[in-house]
Order: sequence, then structure tokens, then C-alpha cells
Amino acid sequence: MKRIGLSLVLILTCVMAFAQEEVVDYLNVGKTLKFQGETFELKWCSHPMEAYYIQEWLPEGYTFDNYEQMLTVTLAFSEVLTAQYAVEAKVQELEERKKIDCAYYYVYENNGEYVIEFMVMDGADGKVNFVEVDIHHYKLVTVNGKKAVQLNFYTRRAYGDDINPFIESLDDKTDDWINELTQMKIVCKMK
Repeated sequence: MKRIGLSLVLILTCVMAFAQEEVVDYLNVGKTLKFQGETFELKWCSHPMEAYYIQEWLPEGYTFDNYEQMLTVTLAFSEVLTAQYAVEAKVQELEERKKIDCAYYYVYENNGEYVIEFMVMDGADGKVNFVEVDIHHYKLVTVNGKKAVQLNFYTRRAYGDDINPFIESLDDKTDDWINELTQMKIVCKMK
């Protein structure tokens, strides 16, 4: 009986420690970001490999279970990786997804920076659960003297009855999203 009680206490302690774990701003770009007049809070980060970082922000009150908007910044350090190569890899992925759930994608280039706009969806049994539009902005940067590809992206989703109005409104919104995302001054700094 003691052994089970002690194990339960250890499990609960680990769960509580994990739940209270602070989200680290590895990239030093801020715990909050502004986009489309809304404040986004840093909710998740990861540093799974020495040369790769990812951070995600959601508007206040949202969780990853059912969000409508998200901002993401990734940083991949490499002496040989280019923004163009990263875009080509994403295009290959989208070409494969077009067979399943990618409705469209567009690639834009301006002075060595690239934007990919695309739509994907999730569903089962002939029913669409959500539709997602992503705007990815790729650029080559130097951080602490090291070359890296920085990817900033904005995700916007619609669920259920909101899907059709969302799709119909995209022509009026995606240009604004692209313009604002590419003008954001997100400068990654490593400590």
C-alpha cells in the first residue's frame, strides 16, 4: 500500500511540475506579439535540436485544442540551408498534401524572401472539421554571427458552420495578412 501511495505522489508531483513549466522565450522576441490589432501570448516553445527552435503564440484565452489564430516563429541554423531550399521543401510537402487535404498554395518571392500562402483542412468520414489558411514568410538571417533561416507564420482557422463564410472572405483578408506578416520586425537574438 505504501508503494502505490508513494508512486501516486511522485506521478502527481511530476504532472504538477510539467503543468507549471514556464514557456521559455528562446528567441528573445517577446512573450507577446501584436498582429491584426490583437495581442498574442507565447504559449509553447521547443528546442528539439541544437540548431532548431520553434515558438508559438495564441490570442489570450485560446488553447491549442481549439484555436482560431496562431503566430509561429522558427529558426534553423545552417551554413548551407537557404530560404529558397526551405521553400522548395515546403512546396514538395504541399504537393503531396494536395492529394489529400491541400486546397491550394501560392509562392511569392521578393529580394530573396519568400511567402507561401496555402489552405489545408482536417476531416473524417466526409465531414470537414476545420479549414486552415497559413501564411509562411521565409528569410535568411544572421543571429550572433551564424546564418539561419527564419520562418514567421500566421495560421487562421475556421470550424463547423464558420467554414464557408471564412473561405468566402479570404480574398479580402489574405493580402492584409501577408503584408502585415512580412512587415513585422521579429528579430531573433540568442543569449
